[in-house]
Amino acid sequence: MPLLTGARTLCIVACMVAQAVAASVSRAAQWSMDSSIAFRTEYDDNIALTTAPHSAVWGMLIAPEIKFSGDTEALKVTGGLRFSVNRYSDSQLNTIDHSLTLRSSYKTERDVFGLDFDSIRDPTLVSELLETGVVQAYRQRNELTANPSWRHYLTESTAITASYGYQDVRYAETQNTSLIDYRDQHASFGLLSNLTEKDIVNVSAYYDWYETNPKTFEAKTYGIQAQYDHAFSETLRGTLGAGVRNTRSTQSSQALVCDGPILFGVCSGSVSPVTVVATDRSTGFTFLGSIDKKFETAVLTGQLSREIYPTGVGALVQTDRLGVTWTQQWSPTVNFFVDGSVYHSQYLGNLIVGSDSRFYRIEPRITWRMTEDWTLLGGYSYSHVKYEGDGAASANVVYVVLSYTFPKLDVSR
Repeated sequence: MPLLTGARTLCIVACMVAQAVAASVSRAAQWSMDSSIAFRTEYDDNIALTTAPHSAVWGMLIAPEIKFSGDTEALKVTGGLRFSVNRYSDSQLNTIDHSLTLRSSYKTERDVFGLDFDSIRDPTLVSELLETGVVQAYRQRNELTANPSWRHYLTESTAITASYGYQDVRYAETQNTSLIDYRDQHASFGLLSNLTEKDIVNVSAYYDWYETNPKTFEAKTYGIQAQYDHAFSETLRGTLGAGVRNTRSTQSSQALVCDGPILFGVCSGSVSPVTVVATDRSTGFTFLGSIDKKFETAVLTGQLSREIYPTGVGALVQTDRLGVTWTQQWSPTVNFFVDGSVYHSQYLGNLIVGSDSRFYRIEPRITWRMTEDWTLLGGYSYSHVKYEGDGAASANVVYVVLSYTFPKLDVSR
């Protein structure tokens, strides 16, 4: 339990610091902290989702987690800290992961300032795979993101928006893999308008700069996109968005050049390295369509999208995704969930060939709240990836999670 105790102490300190800052803004502040610990056991017959010969593994995971939130008249802060100690029958897979998140916003009479921060350490085939649909080599990934934003209301219903995003990703033990560290920066400026209580329109222009570290590849993208949100009723809401983009990619590589005559294939002068640069330009479109429907005891969410994502292989990837989530409450203590997604991923430009892949995933699970403090969850997930050509791989995972929630801590000032 030392890990949990340290995490609780860290978040208590964070809450106290945030509270002290908020106290200078408003006399009325409410802060709370929820903490829990989860014990998970799982069986995975292809944890690396590889087409090569492989063995099944058993795993035991212990994950303490703390979530905190605070509100004043002007400031709102939420966040969380989670550790996961993972131990497998194959000791080479043993890791300690973490996830630290912070969401904050500060309001004045006409402005809203935001700052989001994330620090994540996990394997490539967890959050990165669910975002891009691209199967990478199974390695640990360290991701750091920071996203400040600003919204200025010209009227009660219309505002100009600006945001900036910085992402830094680094991989561990990249030898004999195609993984490479990268940075991605994204800036946008737009106009947001609440046409009615049920209709919201957002139009923005953006610029994205992706580069690897070391700098062997970079891609600069600029584009424009529009989004429309409509509440059909209290239980049905839909979103529709579309945009166009232009991407220019540059790839650098080293080559050896002979500065003298070549006789019978042998250089008679000196050989020196030179940098060879290849460029490519591509255009395309992005889109997003989603729908959320609430029933008396169920919720249905669907999404169809095309987005551009940075990846760890030194290129941007275009991912088409269809996802559906169904949540059903069977009783006051038992809930059923099922997530299903289909991905089609392709790297932009002609610098990486043979990059088409399709990824399928479905995951049903059931939760049972045994008491106020104890919850039992059981689930199964099936994943399948198919590459351009004949390559394909599948993975089956069965898991059980037992979690305990500690008493909630509330602080008022």
